[in-house]
Amino acid sequence: MFVERVPCVFLEEASMSTLQIDLDGPTLKRLRQISRREKRAIGDVAAHLLADAVRSVRLRPADEAAEAELLRQINTGWAAERWQRYHALVAQRRAGCLTPEEHRELIALTDERELAHAQRLGHLIELAKLRQTTLDAVMEQLGIQAPGYV
Repeated sequence: MFVERVPCVFLEEASMSTLQIDLDGPTLKRLRQISRREKRAIGDVAAHLLADAVRSVRLRPADEAAEAELLRQINTGWAAERWQRYHALVAQRRAGCLTPEEHRELIALTDERELAHAQRLGHLIELAKLRQTTLDAVMEQLGIQAPGYV
């Protein structure tokens, strides 16, 4: 069996670490092919593949429970009736026919909605930390788009 040492560089908590890996011949050959195809250094390719493999390993049961709870909180939203009321009040505001009481109700609903969005963002950040990835990556995985006005 042919073994060659290949330096592999990857990110770890915002600092660079070097890891030396012993690879068998077929794995090294495949890694070189990928490196040539992608026109990237072999160490960068190896680091990327290793990072993907590490992220794909199943979490401990406690982490899985935490992830499930974060996903539940991220997906919690207003009931349909509450959204209907909010949209009705917004439409009335645009039409210029809100009563002072309805205006206070709209402000309260808007504050509640903004607080819920901030909490959801916090849960998304926690999920990104748990998955050891970026907020953008988690949002992409979940199909969540950032509002266009940010």
